[in-house]
Amino acid sequence: MSKFLDKVKNKLKLPRYYTEVAIVKIGMLLFCFLGVDKSSNLGSFLGRRIGKLISVQKLARNNLRLSMPYLDEKQIGDILDGMWDNLGRIVGEFVHISRMSGKNLMRHIRINNDSQKNIEFLKKNKKGGIIFSGHIGNWEIGSKILLENGLNVKILYRPLNNSFVDNITASIRGIEHISKGPKGNKQIIQELKNGNYVVILIDQRVGDGILVPFFGKEALTTASVARLALKYNVPLIPARSIRVNKKFAFEVRIEKPLEFKKTDNITDGEVFTLTAKMNEKLEEWIKEYPSQWFWVHNRWKK
Repeated sequence: MSKFLDKVKNKLKLPRYYTEVAIVKIGMLLFCFLGVDKSSNLGSFLGRRIGKLISVQKLARNNLRLSMPYLDEKQIGDILDGMWDNLGRIVGEFVHISRMSGKNLMRHIRINNDSQKNIEFLKKNKKGGIIFSGHIGNWEIGSKILLENGLNVKILYRPLNNSFVDNITASIRGIEHISKGPKGNKQIIQELKNGNYVVILIDQRVGDGILVPFFGKEALTTASVARLALKYNVPLIPARSIRVNKKFAFEVRIEKPLEFKKTDNITDGEVFTLTAKMNEKLEEWIKEYPSQWFWVHNRWKK
């Protein structure tokens, strides 16, 4: 009976899904025609105009009040304006990033000396590893830049609810994906055993996660990343791509791996401690660039 109901629900969603496909295709054609800089600016304009009118604006404001109570209303408003600017630009830039070669994309990227040294270390490392990041800056560019700089990487992602739109966006990204789920978990393990790298965005709520502090409040956080790093003794590398001056220009920062000790018998305490370290790193980044984080996610829902 449940399978029958699922089929009915899916059929009822088809008109909405087809409408979303049409909007995505028209938008991508428009952005392709405009070029990357004008697309980024148009995305910013639409994001700042439309974002404030939808329900998640209230959620984002509440998240800011919860996580950084020392901010006044003007500061919160400025951060939200910057967030919608950044999110709009990500939408406008998506098709261009997907179509660009890594070499062309590098013309818009700055990598400092420390990050370059850390990349060289990872290239020499034979273990592979997990590169963790969050929805900050433009997270679409990071994996492509790592590939261009000689790292064999794949990215873990959750397929979109609209499978038609998902097929469109996933097919043009130019990087191999690993879908979340049991099959994806096996693939991650195999990639690590082969000495490759997997990029995982860890800043979203997961229902089967563990409660770990994030901005001083408990938040359900994935524990699987810490468990994998501890079990297979692979480096856990913080990385992010930050937008520069509200333009199609970015600084990609690759940090040294987090320090932890491998043990034969992994305890829940070790998993908690390492997961907390990752949350602390994310919090550090977000405090530095609060307008470039994805505040519209219900991060502290339990």
